[in-house]
Amino acid sequence: MTNYSTVSKYKIGHTVYTVTTVFNPASKESLSDILKRLIIRESEKLLGESGQEPEKQAV
Repeated sequence: MTNYSTVSKYKIGHTVYTVTTVFNPASKESLSDILKRLIIRESEKLLGESGQEPEKQAV
């Protein structure tokens, strides 16, 4: 199995972020599926920390 990867650096404010993007041709999940899953997971984590009831949370 061969993985392809690229490294990118992004400066936001005074912080430099190094992002490694890895492509696995054998993956059964598309990039959009992965991003959707990650966004939902992080959103749920943030909303859960707010202490608000679900119907009162901003999306």
